[in-house]
Amino acid sequence: MKKRNNNVMIAALGLVLTLGATGCSVFKPSSSREGSGKGLQGWVETEKGEAAKVTKEAKAEAVKVEKAAKAEAEKAMAKVDGKIQQKSQGVLTGDWAIETVLGKKAVGETAPFIKFVPEENRIYGNNGCNIINGQYTSDSKEKSLTFGNLATTMMMCGQNNITDAEIGEALGLTVRYSMENGSEDETLLRFYDAGGKIVMELMHRDFHFLDGTWAVKSIDGEAVNVEGMKIALDVDEKKMHGNTGCNIINGELETDMDAANSISFSKIGMTRMACPDSGWETRMMVALEEAVTAKKVSADEIEFIGSSGQQVMLLKKSSPIED
Repeated sequence: MKKRNNNVMIAALGLVLTLGATGCSVFKPSSSREGSGKGLQGWVETEKGEAAKVTKEAKAEAVKVEKAAKAEAEKAMAKVDGKIQQKSQGVLTGDWAIETVLGKKAVGETAPFIKFVPEENRIYGNNGCNIINGQYTSDSKEKSLTFGNLATTMMMCGQNNITDAEIGEALGLTVRYSMENGSEDETLLRFYDAGGKIVMELMHRDFHFLDGTWAVKSIDGEAVNVEGMKIALDVDEKKMHGNTGCNIINGELETDMDAANSISFSKIGMTRMACPDSGWETRMMVALEEAVTAKKVSADEIEFIGSSGQQVMLLKKSSPIED
């Protein structure tokens, strides 16, 4: 027993001597923190330094992201300002509905239009039946304009007496243009031939004329006598909210600038309250589904037009919808 105790004491003494010789401490930082301090105090100071470094890097990254976002926003605003300036200077840009061609009302299976892309000096559009594209050269100071390398698809048109051929002819005759403001949401563009004759008239419309609440006055040309039948439109939010006179409807509004004055309503949902069956609610829903074009009739009236060119709904400015 005595011999065993002596061994324990010798082992303990050896451990003490070892610790003393190496200078180790149970609080000494690991080798990765050797130069940062001594013992627990050194560890704490090192951690503070690391945290400060991370915070500094995070702030630097945040500043970098903020600068990038600001630059992107300024770039977007500059692009918008550029378009506004181009319009004010009479530069041809954007989409234009073809209203008349060679003295005739422009008629097509779809709404005829031209889209100017000044960055490419190209036009794209539709002559009422086929897709058209080509190059153009213009001078906003001299108001000169010519078209070249015009091409169209070759689809067979099912409707007679449309003006697709006249549109191609008029573009080929064009040598000059003029641009003037109409109402607050319209700009009129005219093309002239070498003799000064108007060969085409086009209209650019801002879809914000749709914004607001509108009472449904007629559907398919028949007067509506349903109290409270209204729709509210928000172009920027692309939302449609309405009342059939009994049920509430909500949906999405889409405008397609590649097709002149083109609109469509989708994802329409409706409450299911029990309503007197007058048939008008169903007709309202069908008219919204059939609408492909929107036009301003007067300061307080708009109309939705179907694919065959018929008026499917006439609306008049009204007070807000009450749910």
